[in-house]
Amino acid sequence: MNLNNILSIVENKISSLNCDDYSFLLSKEHEDLIRFSNNSINVFDNTENIAIEIYLGKDKKRASGVVYNLDETSIINYLDSLFQYCNDSPMNNDYTHLPSGPFTYEINKHINIDQINNYESIIDHVENSINFALQYGASRVCGSFTSRISEIILITSTGIESNDESITNLLNIRAFTESKSSGHGLSCSSSIDDIDSEKAGIDAGDYAKSSINPKQCNPGKYDILFTPTVAADIFQFVGHAASADSVDSGDSFFANKINFKVSSDDLSLSDVGNPKNGIYQRIFDDEGTPTQSTKIIDNGILTNYLHNITTSNKYGVKSTGNAGIMAPFCWNIDVSSGNTTFEEQLSSINNGLLITNNWYTRFQNPAAGSYSTVPRDACFIIENGKISSPIHGIRISDDIPRQLLNIDSLSQTRKWINWWEVETPVLSPSIVIKNVPVTRST
Repeated sequence: MNLNNILSIVENKISSLNCDDYSFLLSKEHEDLIRFSNNSINVFDNTENIAIEIYLGKDKKRASGVVYNLDETSIINYLDSLFQYCNDSPMNNDYTHLPSGPFTYEINKHINIDQINNYESIIDHVENSINFALQYGASRVCGSFTSRISEIILITSTGIESNDESITNLLNIRAFTESKSSGHGLSCSSSIDDIDSEKAGIDAGDYAKSSINPKQCNPGKYDILFTPTVAADIFQFVGHAASADSVDSGDSFFANKINFKVSSDDLSLSDVGNPKNGIYQRIFDDEGTPTQSTKIIDNGILTNYLHNITTSNKYGVKSTGNAGIMAPFCWNIDVSSGNTTFEEQLSSINNGLLITNNWYTRFQNPAAGSYSTVPRDACFIIENGKISSPIHGIRISDDIPRQLLNIDSLSQTRKWINWWEVETPVLSPSIVIKNVPVTRST
């Protein structure tokens, strides 16, 4: 069944339900995947998935869901069940009708369709990263390259009908030595031409070689230099906390903080819907409102929450174009650059650590921003402005609000980060945070 037939079935059925509001977002995703291990490519696969996210509103009641089985019977049965669930739901006093438009959308000039299915370039990048990792000290390399194109079509009860597409390319590489030390490198972009496979391979190989024979680190508080890969993990949760839905549900450390100081004066941070060379580009949100650049933190001051039509009506502001199917969320986080080089950041630390990668970030108290994470791959002690020795077996446990206020510097250079630990794309500098608590991992 082609997409037009699927859309027609959905729209005809929803129209018969006599809803006050409805929207449906069809997404079609094609992914090419290369996996490599032991210095060689061993998996080449591609997949295609289609799904429809549906929103129904009736008598100030709401329901949403996703349908994956797209034959006519499955679609009709699913919509009947979803409508019944909507009728059985409690009334929402904040209920707001979907936006009507008409809207003018930015033309997505950042997408180059000619790069789709560019298998030769993907293979070249993988082989290039492997070779540079081996050249810079690795004995064994593994990782993956994912190239994904997403197409979406949005139709709403208020007359909005539009489509968009985005492309994501992501190279992840881990390098190992005979001594089992490891290093990580990555590069991601909407353009395959901007993938820096050489730098990703060099980072992974050099970090692995430099972290041979790590020692234990004494627990305590350290000034820590976080590379963009790790800093982005912190900043993505800053974006999540800025969602008005997170604030209203009691899960945000930014509750009641608008126009208050929440970070170092050097930090500014925005959510951007359609950034040049961004990773997840959208010209409209799930309600049809055009996306935009929204300043969340401006020189240390919290200036805005992220809104959909419902939360914006509740707060008496305009939607920021961040609607998901039910709640606002961030698209791409753009973190301001600083005025120091990475080398200057390193030399500014007398007693500290360099963290290049982290896994398993978990929150103990989202409203307080209390979390822990485990540094992985290459970690180092910094003494008198220089890297002195590799370490292992540590855990960081801290509060993001404290960390934001204790940012000592941000680097001039920034890097797009998006991988399984950083699901929201972040354009991040490296950062130095003062007095970070470090314990031994168990």
